[in-house]
Amino acid sequence: MYIFLLLKGIILNKILFHDTTLRDGEQTPGIAFSLSDKIKITNILYQIGLDIIEVGFPAASENEKNNIKKISKLFKKKNTILCAFSRAKESDIEIAYESLKEAKKSRIQVVAPSSNIHLKYSINTTKKQLIKNLRQSICKARGFFEDIQFTAQDAPRAEKKFLKELIDVAIDSGATTISLPDTTGFCSFEEYSMLISEIKDYIKKFKKVFISAHCHNDLGLATANTIAAINSGARQVECTINGLGERAGNAPLEEVLAILDLKYKNLLKKNIRLKKLAEANVLLEKITGIKIHNNKPVFGKNVFTHASGMHQKAVIENKNSFEILKAEKFGLSGGKISIGKLSGKAGIKKILNDLKVSLSGKQIESLTKEVKKYSLREKELSNSKLKQIIKKIK
Repeated sequence: MYIFLLLKGIILNKILFHDTTLRDGEQTPGIAFSLSDKIKITNILYQIGLDIIEVGFPAASENEKNNIKKISKLFKKKNTILCAFSRAKESDIEIAYESLKEAKKSRIQVVAPSSNIHLKYSINTTKKQLIKNLRQSICKARGFFEDIQFTAQDAPRAEKKFLKELIDVAIDSGATTISLPDTTGFCSFEEYSMLISEIKDYIKKFKKVFISAHCHNDLGLATANTIAAINSGARQVECTINGLGERAGNAPLEEVLAILDLKYKNLLKKNIRLKKLAEANVLLEKITGIKIHNNKPVFGKNVFTHASGMHQKAVIENKNSFEILKAEKFGLSGGKISIGKLSGKAGIKKILNDLKVSLSGKQIESLTKEVKKYSLREKELSNSKLKQIIKKIK
């Protein structure tokens, strides 16, 4: 399942991608995926080439359980791992198994609070009782699943001694992946990096147990923390399309993939199809009705668009001058020019060329002046408005 490589004398395995759009992403206020939605989303995630798709929380309702069953049947012959969310309850484990048993490859994610505040207010139990429940649940899961993930909810705010005790119990009972979610988006990247490093060092006595990062964006650090976790030894990351999720959302899948492709290509599996990310972005916008903001990294409409005259001139000659990502890799087109009060002659010429309009040098100078005047009233000129101005110039 894991691919290894030698880099500067250090053995590293490729990063595993665990997508949680269908579970944590659905916790975005106002979102409720239908079965049809879930199938479409699962299909595009499969096409991207992700390792694990978390399909939901089957114990949440009869409808959710049945939907996951139907999705599992579509993965009878596919190597992608389908994952179900479960509390540390034996009944949840049984329901998860029933939901996933048709899939060729499956995983259960057993989640338990690790911080005092979540112990008290989330499930209202004692540490002793939680440890007992966790042991029983994972032992139960081991009878159904080879692939078991333990998720220590709110790990950064947990007492380290208790967090390590939970991890010991989980691994001893059969867990193969340990997820350390920054559930509330509490951590700076230094803090999250230190947590990942400490736990990685702590579990090195256990062979073939991997650490997973799951970051929320309450402080705008979900992507940075995910990358910090990778640098500190996490070998799985949990993301959502467009950063959907509870409150401020999760680490956006497209951002993490873009960073790995640009900065850590050696850690990215070759089967990942980056071009499919644009399709995923459009699909989720359509299903949820949530439009990403214009300057959102990777897919915001302004990311590959240039307004400054100096920038426009440079980009027209060489896109790499101001675009660090290659738009085409992500199914997009780059080097777009926005016509407004900051535009120069190079940008105007580019738009005229695109519109197949021929003007003399003097006419272009006049047009540039008119564009700047008009832009004092309108922030950006559409092509139709530009054509009207051109008619006046000719």
